[in-house]
This record gives sequence, C-alpha cells and structure tokens, in this order.
Amino acid sequence: MTRNTKRLTVGDRLKIQVMVADESFTIAKIAKTLKVNKSTISRELKRNSEIKPGYEIKCYRLPKSGVCNSCNRKNNCHKMRRLYFYRSAQEKSEKRASLSRSFSNLDHDDLKLIDEIVYNGALNGQSLHHIYVANTVLQDICCERTIRRMCYRGELKTKCHQLKKYVRYRPSYKKEYKDIKLKNPRILIGRTYSDFIDAINKSNKSDWVEYDSVIGKLTDKKAILTITFPKEAFQFGLVIAKGNPDSTLHAIKKLLSTIGEKYSNEIFQINLADNGSEFSKFNEIEYSQDGELKRKTFFTNPYKSTDKAHCERNHEFIRYVIPKGISLDFITQDFLDEMFSNINSYVRLSRKNKTPYELIEAKYGKEFLELINIKKIDKRKVKLTLIA
Repeated sequence: MTRNTKRLTVGDRLKIQVMVADESFTIAKIAKTLKVNKSTISRELKRNSEIKPGYEIKCYRLPKSGVCNSCNRKNNCHKMRRLYFYRSAQEKSEKRASLSRSFSNLDHDDLKLIDEIVYNGALNGQSLHHIYVANTVLQDICCERTIRRMCYRGELKTKCHQLKKYVRYRPSYKKEYKDIKLKNPRILIGRTYSDFIDAINKSNKSDWVEYDSVIGKLTDKKAILTITFPKEAFQFGLVIAKGNPDSTLHAIKKLLSTIGEKYSNEIFQINLADNGSEFSKFNEIEYSQDGELKRKTFFTNPYKSTDKAHCERNHEFIRYVIPKGISLDFITQDFLDEMFSNINSYVRLSRKNKTPYELIEAKYGKEFLELINIKKIDKRKVKLTLIA
C-alpha cells in the first residue's frame, strides 16, 4: 500500500485534480491509487486547495472529498467554494517547504555568541572554517555549514562577502509550471509514468517505444513525430501537422497498418508519449478497429523530459542536420527517411560500436526496416549535415 517517496510530486497532484473532478473517487480511493495514506490526501486537499469567496452557507452538494471540483455549478455558485488545482497546490507546497528552511532555530543566546565569535574572527581575516575549528564552543552549538548559511541569509553581523573564498552563485529563478496541454486530463488515469514503470516490471518483454515531436519555428505548420526504440537507440520520424492531435493519431495508425499486425503487436505493445497537445488522442491507438485491446499507452510526468531521455538524446542528431531556428515547413517524408537512415547508420560507442540499424536488423529483421523506409548507409558515407 505505502511507497518509498515521502512527498507528493507535481504528477501526483495532477492525478488528484483529475480524480477529485469525478464524484466516484473518494479520499480512500485516491489514496489507494497513489499508494499513500488517506490522511496524506486529506491534508493535501485541506492545505493546498483554493478557497473562493462567497456566502458562508453549507453546501448540501459538497462531495466527500471536501472540494467542489466535481460540481457542475462551481463556476456560477455564489457560496464559498473550495477548489483544488495542481499548479497552485505545487507552488504552495514548495513555498511552505522553503519557508521552513529560511531561518535558524537556535536559541537567542547561542545566536548572539556565534555572531560575536564569527565577527571578530572575520575582522582578523580568518576563514569561517578556521574560526569554527579554533573555537570549540561553536562545535557544541551547531555545524559549520549552519553558520555559513546564517551569514548568507543575513542573520549575523558578518556579511557573506567578508568571508574568505566566498563564492557568488547565480540567483535561482522560480520554476514556472505550465498547464498540461492534454485536452482531457482524465485519460491520465491508469496511464501515468508510474503506471508505465509498473507495466514494464510486470511485462515479460521489457521493450517499449517512446514518442515525441520536434518543432522548428513557432509559425511552422509542420513538425516531426519521432518514434524511438530506447534499447537500440533507433529512431525514425513521420511528418505531422504541428500541434494537431488528429494528424498525430492518423500518422501512428497509418504506420501500424503499414507494418502489419505481426510487427505492430510484437514491437508496439508498450508506448510512452509526451504530455503535449499533439498527443491528446494518443490513447486511441490502444484498440483495434474491432475494439480489441492491442497495446498500452502511457504519458510522461509533467516537466520531466528525463522520463523519455532516450528520445531526447536522439534528437541531438536531428539538430545536427536541422539546427534550431530553421523552419520545418520544407520537410517531406522522403527527406525524413533519408535523414533517419543516415542517423541510424551512425556508430554508437554506447552500443559497442554498433549502429542502431544493425541492432534493429538483428532483432526484427530487414523486412521491418524496409516497411518503415529506413535504409542502411555505408558508414564512410554517413552525412549528418543538412541534406540538399
């Protein structure tokens, strides 16, 4: 039931927002889904939800979760409402954790003693480490790092620039969380990254396929849908309309139809995609035309490109050919086939000097490579520059 992680992540909070929008999800059911204690969910909804002002009248429609996300009248209701949004919940949690570490808990007398000793030592040109070692009374109060942090926060008379070997760090900027681009976040239930890890662990075949998109300029109408086989570092691409989920879905279904049931059922059993708007209908590839479940689809965690690191790593080779800032409206499928043929014929040190083409050919055969129009290029003739 329980899990090893101690804190709820932004992905967990996204799941909570999705589940509280459905009245069938009680606090106990949400806790069971996230594998945490019920009190964790209750505390999360109480601490990090937003209270919208209104008449302080008890609502008889309030669900057991205690928030109004599932109510159809929440946008026009004049009563006081409690709503849960994962973005603001994550920001509140981070702010609370930061405030708890923003000051020391030392006694006033100890703080005064530290201030005097460090100030006198710094005036004599002593380093903080020297002051700490030379004055054993400081060692009985706290550690050297605590004193250094107190100087940095301005709690002592000694300023941080007065310390020997003071390092000036770049200011840290607040991380901004953008909304998930999926039009229907409910499709994430059962398809999150943690569900993906469970599926890999339970599956006899631990292979999976990663999907992402590569864009050029903001004004472009075209984009590249990349399909990656992580273990072999093999990647090929399809032309799609930028940000269009229908175009992405059509391209993947056409690919699965082209390679036939033999390869689609063997290779494309577990599929992992980004949270971008172009993958809003990604889950629809799970079923065949007869309505039979053929494959599983999952989505990465929000703001975690490392969840599909193999895919992102292979995009580096695309940027060798098409640098950032160049429009992709000129690309054709023939161009992509030639580009990825060269990329997959490039020797990889991480694969014992084998090429991705050789690894896929040994695993699935040459027929599969011919069906997706990827050819073998002589290693001496591989070209990773813009192909004319």
